[in-house]
Amino acid sequence: MNLTAEQERRAHATYRRLAVVDFPEDLRLGLNLGFYRTFAVPAIARVLTGTGKMTGRPKARAKATGAVMYTLIEHGLDHPTGRETVALLNRLHAHLPVGDEEFVYVLAAFCVAPLRWIDARSWRSTTEAEKDAAFDFYAGLAQRMGIKGVPGSYTALATWMDEFEERRFANTAEGRALLDATRGLLADRFPRLPTAPVRAASDALLDERMLVAFGVEPPPSAVRGLVGAALRWRASRLRRRHRHRGPNR
Repeated sequence: MNLTAEQERRAHATYRRLAVVDFPEDLRLGLNLGFYRTFAVPAIARVLTGTGKMTGRPKARAKATGAVMYTLIEHGLDHPTGRETVALLNRLHAHLPVGDEEFVYVLAAFCVAPLRWIDARSWRSTTEAEKDAAFDFYAGLAQRMGIKGVPGSYTALATWMDEFEERRFANTAEGRALLDATRGLLADRFPRLPTAPVRAASDALLDERMLVAFGVEPPPSAVRGLVGAALRWRASRLRRRHRHRGPNR
C-alpha cells in the first residue's frame, strides 16, 4: 500500500499525538510489552541474546531501542532525522539471520501491542482513525526497510500477529534469559506499581500467551488484584485529568 506524502503526514501527526500527548506513559509501556513479546519467538530471541547486550546491559539496550523508536515518532519517517534513523535501522538489520516474517512480527508487536494495552488499561480506547494512523506509520517504515508481507490494514495485522504467535511462540532458554534480564525494566516503566515483589508485579503485566511461552507461573491472585486495582485507579485519574483539560488541550 503506497500512501501519498500528505496521507503519510496526516498519519504521522495522528500517531505522534497518540504517543506524545494523549498516551505518553501507556504508549511507552506498550512498546516495552511489544518488545517483550519478541522474546518468545525463538529466531528473534537467538539474535537478541547473540550479542550479549540485551542480557548483559539490558538498561542501555532498552534505552537505545526506545531512542530509535521515539526519534521516528517525534520527527516522522521523511524528516531528515527520520531518514537517518531508518538508514541506521537498515544497516543494523541488514545481515540478521531472520526472515521477513520475523521483521513483520516485530513491526506488528510495536504497532498492535501498545494500542491493545491502551484499549484495555488506559483512560479511553483508541479510535479507528488512530489505529489506521499507527498502521500507516509502521507500514511506511516497513516499506522503507524493504520488509515484505505486511498485511494491508491494522485489523489484518493484528489478526496476523495472533496467528503468528500461535504458530511460533515457544519456550526457549534464550527467551527466558531475556525475560529474567529485563523484568526490572518493565516494572520501572509503570509508575506507582504496588509494593509487591518486582518479579511478580512485572509478570502481572504479561498476558496468558506470554506467560505460557516463557514457562512462567501466573503471579499470585493477590498480586494480580493489586496490579489490576492500581491500573484502574490510574485510568480513572487520567480520565479526570483529560476531562478537565477539555478537547482543545
